[in-house]
Amino acid sequence: MDFMKKTQNLAATLTKEFNCEEINLNVQMRRGEDWITLDLFQNSEEPNRFYATVDYSCSQQFLGGVGRTVH
Repeated sequence: MDFMKKTQNLAATLTKEFNCEEINLNVQMRRGEDWITLDLFQNSEEPNRFYATVDYSCSQQFLGGVGRTVH
């Protein structure tokens, strides 16, 4: 997933720019009636590792549909 590499680079740049120990990015994108949510977390204990959750079609979850989460 190319977008994940770009997101990790953005998070690393922001962390360095603002001299942060931890970062949590939450991005929501609308695609038609559906939303894609990306949650990216990095902490000071493992500064070279990012944890991410990507949730596709999250609006369907509220309507009884099935979303998909990728870790």
